[in-house]
Amino acid sequence: MKKFVLSTLILLSIGLHLRAQNSAPYWSLAGNSNAGTAKLGTTNGVHLRLFTNNQERMRITAQGLVGIGTTNPAARLQVNSGASQDPFRVSVNNSTKFLFNRNGGLSVGLDLAPPSNGLLVNGNVSIGSTSFDPDVKLQVVNDSLEGAGIYTVGGVIGLEAEAMHPLGTGISGYGEYTGIEGFAGFDMNAYGVLGQSGNVGVGGFGAQYGVTGHSINGPGVEGRSMDLFGGYFESETDVGLYATTNADTYAAVFVGDIYYSGSFQASDKSLKKNVQELGDALRILGQLKPVTYQHRDDNQFAKLSLPKGNHFGLVAQDVEKVLPDLVKESSLVLSSGTDLQKRISPEGKLLRQTDQKETTRESINVKAVNYVEMVPLLIKAVQEQQQIMQDQQETITSLTEKVAQLERALGTSASGSLDSSAKGISLEQNQPNPVNQATTIKYRIPGGAQAQIRVYDSISGRLLKTIPAPAHGSVDMNANDLPTGKYIYSLVVNGKVATSKHMVVAR
Repeated sequence: MKKFVLSTLILLSIGLHLRAQNSAPYWSLAGNSNAGTAKLGTTNGVHLRLFTNNQERMRITAQGLVGIGTTNPAARLQVNSGASQDPFRVSVNNSTKFLFNRNGGLSVGLDLAPPSNGLLVNGNVSIGSTSFDPDVKLQVVNDSLEGAGIYTVGGVIGLEAEAMHPLGTGISGYGEYTGIEGFAGFDMNAYGVLGQSGNVGVGGFGAQYGVTGHSINGPGVEGRSMDLFGGYFESETDVGLYATTNADTYAAVFVGDIYYSGSFQASDKSLKKNVQELGDALRILGQLKPVTYQHRDDNQFAKLSLPKGNHFGLVAQDVEKVLPDLVKESSLVLSSGTDLQKRISPEGKLLRQTDQKETTRESINVKAVNYVEMVPLLIKAVQEQQQIMQDQQETITSLTEKVAQLERALGTSASGSLDSSAKGISLEQNQPNPVNQATTIKYRIPGGAQAQIRVYDSISGRLLKTIPAPAHGSVDMNANDLPTGKYIYSLVVNGKVATSKHMVVAR
């Protein structure tokens, strides 16, 4: 009977619980009639997750961030899609007006795939203005005196304009400083300004710039001559040729030997900070590996026009391990010989860009060594070497005096010493040497002789230890009470010094 009552109570409790899940204030799958304070969600710090097909599709974090396709949104709304799905689309009357495409691009006003990571707009665009001209597809307004309305850079054409009207103007420019400035890049055949003449292709004169050239991936200014200088630069009052770069490469590259009558490198104190005296130069230079070598001239290396014969120097990869700041890696364009024939038509005229065949630009990454900045290391190494030689000379002088004092202290006169070559007497080098804690000294003495091992400080000549030397010819010496340094130990036979050796204690 008790079991029946208990089972009934359990079933009743489960039924009431199930019923409670489908009654107010709980959310019912059959629909709800909610008061104004009703809500769907969590009342604690737990994220709200929405699932279909047992997979999480959407999440609202406890911080109020919404993520679709991601479980860790980093913005108010973050949508993540796979490579086969577009992440976002907005339509008006079933017509797509705004599309984030799977290729990373954005389309506005039409249902077409935009350029990868680019922008496709069907309509007028106004930037920097609250009004727009309906006859202008792109309107850009910049009221800043120092700013630009439009700045374009292109691999082949920075800005291309065509006038359809017979009296129209492709590009019109006016400026107090520069009316039109041209850029070209990415293709070796592209030109910012192109000119042809039997004498001067392009000539310029100006209060600021005569000719200025800009390029993204090709020459800003290129000069070529059949019989004379490819470029000639002269100034009456200032620098004849000035070259700089904003990239981590070289401001100038010369393929071939360079002749110049003088050279100076910037070294003014006002240009430097964190100036510290150089040290340890001998150790640094000792890690470098000078080599002899020849330059490669096979395959693509032939296009670098490297000098022939035997050469002396260092390998950049080896220097980089010791002095990484003196090694620079950069991309060098490989020369393919003269391009002049490619740029001239059979009639002798410069070809337009559209008429030229595409030129493949080859390059190679090369590491170079700054040999000039090794000069201070060499100077410091010579100074350090000179100081070492001076210290060694002073040490030799001091040791010579100490040896003389030690000989006097040991009584190594004719009446106070034995001939080291006397029959039956010898002293071996202690083992191990240098000594850490203990060492063994072996010797030979005549039968019946009284002998000792005496240990002296090599500098002061002061007696530090006296160890009985038994006839079997070996003693073990404890060096724990001796500080790190150099010592002399002597074999004394019948009260006279027979022979001596040096010993080092090192820890």
